[in-house]
Amino acid sequence: MHHLAKVSLTLILAASLTAPVLSAAKKDYFTEDELDLIRDAQELSARVPTYFKLAERRLIFLGLMEKSPQQIEKERKEKEKREKEQKKGVETRATSNKAPIDDTSYLDNFTPAELLRGYTQALEEVTTNIDDAYSRKLDVRDSLEDLAKFIRDTLPLVEKFKPKNDSERLALQDAIDKAKQTAADTKEALNIVPKTEKKRK
Repeated sequence: MHHLAKVSLTLILAASLTAPVLSAAKKDYFTEDELDLIRDAQELSARVPTYFKLAERRLIFLGLMEKSPQQIEKERKEKEKREKEQKKGVETRATSNKAPIDDTSYLDNFTPAELLRGYTQALEEVTTNIDDAYSRKLDVRDSLEDLAKFIRDTLPLVEKFKPKNDSERLALQDAIDKAKQTAADTKEALNIVPKTEKKRK
């Protein structure tokens, strides 16, 4: 019980550090279509990667990150599938009134500072979701490992951003601080949460 409380408290504390930002971020830094994607990803194993994808879109749009060959190939296949469905006149909830998954032009509506805060929000939301799952005694080891890797991969990219004004400088510092704090909290949690013997699907 002590370990359970310690992990939960660690993650809750991390989330509370920027709670005022998060309350505004939920409304300001993700679009309605993105929130739909998040709501559709009910399980933690699906929701965490969705947040990572939204954060990566912002880093790509800022020119800090390039799409991986796997992403490019996946988007190519999804585009082909979408075009076939359009030819057949098939419209689903996933395709109706939504920008294609490989189209990030909608992010042009955000300032660079807001895009950085979107990255910060993604970390906040992942932390909160993992903590909630752990409090319900669900397995969170894989998600913690994925979060640790995501920060290792993306923090060096975020640190390369060159702010042009005070708003961007503040958003950049907040993103860096949040990533470092989350990395430290995740490392501590990984020392407590037991490794799972089952293989990932």
